Amino acid sequence: MPTKITMPARAQVIRSRKPLISSRATLIGAVVGGAVMGGAIMSLPWEDEVVYGMDRDTTTVLEHLQPLSNEKYSRSTVYFDSHSVRCEAWFYEPSVQTRRDMDLGRAPPVVVMAHGLGSQKDMGLHPYAEQFAASGLAVLAFDYRGFGGSDGWPRHDVNWRKHLEDWEAAVEWVRAGGLGTSRVDPSRLALWGVSYSGGHVLCTAASLGPDRVKVVIANEPYLQAQRAVTQLIQERGVLPLARALAVAMNDKVRGLLGLPPAYIKLIGRKGELALLQLSDEEMEQVQRPTPARQGGWRNLTTARMLLGAAAYSPITMVDQIRVPVLMVAGTKDDVCPVGLAREAVARIGPKARLIERPHAHIELHRHGADPENLKPVIEFLQEQLGGVVVDAAPAGPLAHTAESQFG
Repeated sequence: MPTKITMPARAQVIRSRKPLISSRATLIGAVVGGAVMGGAIMSLPWEDEVVYGMDRDTTTVLEHLQPLSNEKYSRSTVYFDSHSVRCEAWFYEPSVQTRRDMDLGRAPPVVVMAHGLGSQKDMGLHPYAEQFAASGLAVLAFDYRGFGGSDGWPRHDVNWRKHLEDWEAAVEWVRAGGLGTSRVDPSRLALWGVSYSGGHVLCTAASLGPDRVKVVIANEPYLQAQRAVTQLIQERGVLPLARALAVAMNDKVRGLLGLPPAYIKLIGRKGELALLQLSDEEMEQVQRPTPARQGGWRNLTTARMLLGAAAYSPITMVDQIRVPVLMVAGTKDDVCPVGLAREAVARIGPKARLIERPHAHIELHRHGADPENLKPVIEFLQEQLGGVVVDAAPAGPLAHTAESQFG
């Protein structure tokens, strides 16, 4: 049975005084938004790629969600509160044998992790978390509000502001003793993120400061909205982008009226109405047969997220980070380019390191959990937190069923 632990006090979101949006991005958003406002009402009756409404599946029993226990680690389900909404998480705890191998006689450090854009904890986080746990780290892998096992409506609302609130709520819950101070050492807390959440962990570390967060691991991090918007215009043109924004505005109005959300594809092929348009090669990786996901996950996201996405540029926050940072970036990544990662590392300064790998975006997440690729990450955490056995564990019995939906 899942273990429910009530947080002593709701986490308070600490907001940075530094804006996450440039004046140029604001101007572009205002001009484009005004241009499509009239078209938003007229175009949707003929828009056949929009899905209206999405239900949460709470009845299907999935094998890969069950508790785990072996000689290296155990995994249980826990819950914490984020702004009056219950969020679900997996708690990975090193076994007695693993803790004995550490030979420190104290609770292990803890890594807090969550997935990237439109994804959830049972979509490729397990291969990472199990190797961390088998190496002496406790792990809390959580779902954002509206995803996976977490409550919240609308489902699949990719809202970076709410995501940051969930990150800070998770950190504050752990620090307040939600996992028990004898089971983890909340004073040695690391953040781990990938893609969109790679930007989230950087912003969270900058916001919460070194008293709460000690280390950051940012994998292929999303860093700048302006480049993303420019790339969208270059790849799709103004008219297709206006089409997407029209749907987004319509969805926003539906939300204000209390109507079911309007959803677009999270990922799709070139020319499709999708948040991310991938190459044929990447789509082949994405469309491999995969198991059902918790909550009835579908390849959909609320269209309204497009309206706020241009306001999110984590790179503007990195110079406020005061803790060690390790970034991993792909030299073939067109979604989160390595050049921005290099710039972010330079802005953070000597505390930051960058590992570059010869992979594209989807491919890098798949190979990042390979033991030989994860070993330097574990070594970095050992160096900064202590108490970690640098011996990456082999893939566990559920690693294949926990593979990422995106590869």
